[in-house]
Amino acid sequence: MAFLGIDLGTGGVRCLLVEEDGRILAETACGLRNLNVATIEQASEQDPREWIEALETAMDELFADPARREVQAMAVDSTSGTVLPVAADGSALGMAILYNDMRAQDEAEACAAVFGGACSPTFGLPKILWMKAQMDLPEDVLFLHATDFLNSWLAGTTEVPTDFTNAMKTGVDLESGRWSSALPDVRLPSVVAPGTKFGQLRGDLRKRWQLSGEVDLVSGATDSNAAFYASGAAEAGDWSTTIGTTLVIKGLSEVRLHDPEARVYCHKHPDGIWLPGGASNAGGEILRVRFGGRMDELEVAAAKRGRTDHILYPSVRQGERLPFASGSFLPFEERADGDEVDGFLACLEGLACVEAMVLELLVDLGAVVGDTIYATGGAAKSGLGLQVRADFLQKTLKVPSHPNSAMGAAILAAAGHQERSVAALSKQMVTVEKSIEPLARERSYHEDRLARFRELCSDSLTNSL
Repeated sequence: MAFLGIDLGTGGVRCLLVEEDGRILAETACGLRNLNVATIEQASEQDPREWIEALETAMDELFADPARREVQAMAVDSTSGTVLPVAADGSALGMAILYNDMRAQDEAEACAAVFGGACSPTFGLPKILWMKAQMDLPEDVLFLHATDFLNSWLAGTTEVPTDFTNAMKTGVDLESGRWSSALPDVRLPSVVAPGTKFGQLRGDLRKRWQLSGEVDLVSGATDSNAAFYASGAAEAGDWSTTIGTTLVIKGLSEVRLHDPEARVYCHKHPDGIWLPGGASNAGGEILRVRFGGRMDELEVAAAKRGRTDHILYPSVRQGERLPFASGSFLPFEERADGDEVDGFLACLEGLACVEAMVLELLVDLGAVVGDTIYATGGAAKSGLGLQVRADFLQKTLKVPSHPNSAMGAAILAAAGHQERSVAALSKQMVTVEKSIEPLARERSYHEDRLARFRELCSDSLTNSL
């Protein structure tokens, strides 16, 4: 059986055809010509018609090979908070306002009560209210998320549901799975869990691509949630850390975590348990800024050295969101008479220390943290970085083979078609590429370094007040 994951990202459409054992059968992609068609400040828009063109191109290439035409189901993921107005016939009534558009400042303040007191202009709901106020739209206008719009085109009808990960920033009540009673008067699709079968691929598309039989359409998710489903984390106590430009952590919890400082927020997993997570300003950006293309040679030298007196907070900007919240926090640096190799190793250790402090915070908030962390993002390519993290965390790090959003969408497609849990399909379809065990030697070195890192964080927070 083959399942298709479709990822609508900022730069284009990616299609991943996956067997039920996780084996990749084929992958195609088509970029967008115009990444932002907006002409005013703080605005970010794309033409949804170009999304369809890119999807058609990627699918035409995918199914040009007859061996790829036995597809049981497909699911779509897209960026969170991207919304657009749609007519009764499914056509777009304007440009799609993207996840990073900041125009709806006033509307965000008006929506605060819907979200329990905090709403960003990047959320879907304030953008919808902005469109209602600023655009000449019909009374029966339907507002869809980007995922929903592609599903509507694939199904040939606007009678498609959204999923509760996309709906989170539009005003869904995650406890009940229904739209909030405080929601303004706007027309939105019904809400289902990701991985729910809701229809069939329309006949003309099936004929166009010469597909062998009916193809189930399955509800998708936001891109970050889809990527989590592909990380390998599948049970309560499993956590996945993605370190790219920033450090992002998500995990599974039987209980909903409540963080009064809003460092950690909760999505919901398709299987019904909670999916808390958060993002730090710390991350791999500092490595790129400081060392550019010399990281490979520095890693070799740092691995030989093994330890350093240099210690720093791995961020290049003021302020922090996780493991503490402070708009005035200034990253610190404490160095001896070290060289560039010491600085490189200090960056790797700093990332490990931030991750350790985040896990400590999660435990303090009531989460269970198991003995395994699933490692994804660009930092997972660094063997030394993985070993440093394993040693500081004293946990096993597992690196999945294909931790991307399209893979997560394919897992959702399989779950919907087979009517099985997403966790069960994650376990079945995700392959672990490598595991890194913590080393017991020099444990006191790592404990001392982490203790000093905490002290310097506390000092910097105090001084920034």
